[in-house]
Amino acid sequence: MSAPTESLHCPPGTRMILEVAGLEDKLPTHCVGHSRGRFVIAQMPHLPEAGREALYQLLYPDAAVIARYLHEGTVVGFSSRVIKWIQVPFPLIFLTYPGSLESHDLRRHRRISCCIPGRARFGESVLAGMLMDLSLSGCQFSAVLDNTPPLVRVDDTAQVHCELFDADEASGLACAVVRVAASGRRLEVGLKFRNLPPAARSALDAYILAALSVLD
Repeated sequence: MSAPTESLHCPPGTRMILEVAGLEDKLPTHCVGHSRGRFVIAQMPHLPEAGREALYQLLYPDAAVIARYLHEGTVVGFSSRVIKWIQVPFPLIFLTYPGSLESHDLRRHRRISCCIPGRARFGESVLAGMLMDLSLSGCQFSAVLDNTPPLVRVDDTAQVHCELFDADEASGLACAVVRVAASGRRLEVGLKFRNLPPAARSALDAYILAALSVLD
C-alpha cells in the first residue's frame, strides 16, 4: 500500500537494502539520515575492491535505486534516484527523497524457510537441532532423537538458542510451545517467542529483511 512521505520512519542506523539499476546484487547498508522532501543519505555498501568499482560506475546522478528497510514489522520500500556519492570525509550516497512508500506488512508473521543450527530446552531436556523456519513471532525447531523423546506439550514453556539471535548462552529466548509433531525419531516443535530482547529482535529483523530482499 502507498503511504505519505512523512511516514518515512527510518532513523540513523536503520539497516537498509539497496538495489541499484544495472547491478544484480542487493546491497546491505545503513541509513545515515534524511531531510523530508529533500534527500536520504545511506552509507556506501562495503564491497570487495572489484565490485566496488562496478558500483561506483553505476552510481551516476539520476541512476535508479530501490531501498528497503524494516519498521515495526513492516518492510518499507521506495524508489529513488542517486543525487551524488562522496568518499570524503565518509563514503556516503545521497538519494532523492521518496514521493511514496510501499509497505509489506509482516505482522501477519510470514515465515522464512531456513536451516540454522540451534538448541532448545524443554524442562530438563536440552536438544540440539535446527531452526527450519523463522518469523517475527516464532520458529519451527526440529531435532533427531537418540533416546526417549522429552515430554513436550502445547502451552509448555521452552527456551531456544542460536547464534543468529545473539541470545544469552545459558537462558536463550523464552518461548511457548504451540505445536508438537513426532515421526519416528524426528521431533518438530512450533515455538512462539515471548518478549524478544532488543538485540535479538534487531538480529531477527535484519535476517528477515535480507531474506525477503532475495526471495521477493
